[in-house]
Amino acid sequence: MTEDQQRAEFADLLRANQGRLYGFIHALVRNLDDADDLFQQSAVILWNKFAGYDRNRSFFSWACGVARFEIANFLRARGRKKLYLSDDLNLLLIEAADEMPGDEMEDRREALGGCVEKLRESDRQLVHECYRNEEDVNQVAERLGRSSHSVYNSLRRIRQSLFECIERTLATQARPRLGT
Repeated sequence: MTEDQQRAEFADLLRANQGRLYGFIHALVRNLDDADDLFQQSAVILWNKFAGYDRNRSFFSWACGVARFEIANFLRARGRKKLYLSDDLNLLLIEAADEMPGDEMEDRREALGGCVEKLRESDRQLVHECYRNEEDVNQVAERLGRSSHSVYNSLRRIRQSLFECIERTLATQARPRLGT
């Protein structure tokens, strides 16, 4: 395979999996700027290692494995400043994402967007404050005049509400498919 053919194959595979890979990274590091940086770093490493890519293996799974190492390095370097999940939980999420068909992950991401829009304004604002800004929960709680415990409880309730909304949305979307 020529270098041009290899470059074209890589570009096609990356383009086809770009949204899923970015979603995978963003799910583990909620800050958009961090996710953008990690996606770019991962893409460069994927290209540098592409000659060794086993074409019998899923490109998405391989790319997630590379991204996982980049995320782990990022989290170690940055420390646990924000609402990043434990390494064990991250690994479980990574394994679950590997087993989930790509269209299901995309459906879940779309459902999440719709469910976030359905949240009360105050809940949507709290999610934004805690997951998009550089502040940790303690800083957000202090700025809002609330206890950290209160903010954590609100986030737990919101996450549960989002999970239930996503499940309802996916179940509703699946019903018409069953009849066809």
